[in-house]
Amino acid sequence: MKKILIFCLALMPLVTFARKSGKGVSSVADAHRPQLSAEQTLQFDSLYFEALSYNLQGRSGEAVNKLNEALAIDSLSAPARFLRGKLMFASTGGIQQQHRDNWVASCIHDLEVALAVDSTNYWYGSTLAEIYQECGRYDLAIPCYERLARLHHKKREPHYNLAELYLRVDSIDKCLAMLDRIEEIDGINPNLTLQKFYILREQGKTDAAFEEYEKIIRRYPYDISYRLQLGDLQMKSGMIPAAKVTYDEAAKIDPDNAYLWIAQSNYYSITGNQAAADSLVQNALVNVNLDIDTKINILREYLKTTLTKVAKEKSAANDTTDIDLPGVDSLFLTVAAMHPTAPEVYQLHSSYLSAIGRDSLALVQMQFAVDLKPSDEDYWGQLLACAGQIGDYNHVLELVDEALKHHPKSSSLNMSRAYAFIRLEKNDSALAAYNAALAVVEPKEVLLISRIYGLMGDLCHETGDREQCYKYYEQSLKYNANNFAVLNNYAYFLCIDGGDLNKAESMAAKVVQKFPDEPTYLDTYAWIFYLQGSYALAKFYQQQAMDKVGDNPPGEMVQHYEAILKANNE
Repeated sequence: MKKILIFCLALMPLVTFARKSGKGVSSVADAHRPQLSAEQTLQFDSLYFEALSYNLQGRSGEAVNKLNEALAIDSLSAPARFLRGKLMFASTGGIQQQHRDNWVASCIHDLEVALAVDSTNYWYGSTLAEIYQECGRYDLAIPCYERLARLHHKKREPHYNLAELYLRVDSIDKCLAMLDRIEEIDGINPNLTLQKFYILREQGKTDAAFEEYEKIIRRYPYDISYRLQLGDLQMKSGMIPAAKVTYDEAAKIDPDNAYLWIAQSNYYSITGNQAAADSLVQNALVNVNLDIDTKINILREYLKTTLTKVAKEKSAANDTTDIDLPGVDSLFLTVAAMHPTAPEVYQLHSSYLSAIGRDSLALVQMQFAVDLKPSDEDYWGQLLACAGQIGDYNHVLELVDEALKHHPKSSSLNMSRAYAFIRLEKNDSALAAYNAALAVVEPKEVLLISRIYGLMGDLCHETGDREQCYKYYEQSLKYNANNFAVLNNYAYFLCIDGGDLNKAESMAAKVVQKFPDEPTYLDTYAWIFYLQGSYALAKFYQQQAMDKVGDNPPGEMVQHYEAILKANNE
């Protein structure tokens, strides 16, 4: 409590100055400024500091109440307006959608008043601009940030925000100019330069993009990582000979760099010299001076490049045979022989085997990884996925039981158990598993809770328990009113079950507004209109669904389309 009091006392001169000083106060605000008596001033300060104290304790609702009382005394107090607007905006997540717009408008008004009263205050301006940006009002956020950039020309933050907003509204030249301005403030920054590179390349200005990147090379001439990144960018841009020159220059600086070897390996792989590519990777993997993390990264990059290349070649040749790269298995054996207790080796080997469709072998390798590191829940998840891919759901259940011994409070493991039971057509056991998942979910994980209730609803409808299905859907939407999968299913099931079509339309409209290009959602919306007798609207949305679904629409969607066309005498 003493710490809070000291903090408040330290702020008192600032607050009093902000309320009484004429500096930075707009003429409009000043004209309506109340003249406070000494008693009113004391009462205001007491309320304001109580609000500060509540805020420090995390009691934002009580803080806002005190600020309301304070502003009833002095409605043009910039600090009080700012704090109330900021606290109220932070709580908008808990406001129902129909009231949210008015709530946000009130928050913005508070901050606009604060800025009008103290127009040079950086935090007032930046917070208001952030809220404009978060609300998608770029037309208001941009001038707000532009003003901040003029007033506080040495601060990088408003310039960064302006660059991002200019890019969002396609003001590319302004964005690049702002990035140049940030360079003037901070100097050459690799991340910034790379951002400029991508923007220029997107604009088709490839030469200018690479000239921009050369700045980093000149700034850090002996840092090989930037030369390797430049070579990679040249490779991706089809500048193969230029990339070779860049890699050769890097080799003059650090010829034994393992990441140089993998970059050169990619070059040889793409240019058709796979033997040279494999040899470089092999040399890196047997290097005793490299740690296991570096070797895993090298192997991962090699696999990504090689698999992508082989897949493209097979696609071009119309070759449908499975990918088989026997040399890759020998690379894994090499690393495993040197690092037999490193679970990362077996985990990556399992991922590779899954990617090429060798699911049984992937399961074996993943079991090795889990045995070495049972504390890693993600490893268990990958192991369960391997078992599920094979279709051995009884084995999945056995693995879940073992995994829960190490992770007894895992909701995801219980959800895996539920999925296995569903595949085994043991729906009662699946519901019990979902309830077990709910029992261990943290209350703050509202999206996950909503998802689980939605899955339980789907399962109940599958088993014919419509009443329980809708109860679960209602529970799901209480936790996340924007669970669009549930909204769509709920709306569709109301249709086919003869339920409330107005409620179904309201839910489906919300889904289609969010996902206007999703044919399944459009189909649901169209079918509701059909059942309501609005055949023209039904045809309008069903036609969109059919256009977007492609050449092989689901049978049910075709049946809907046929019925809707008949209703329109077509």
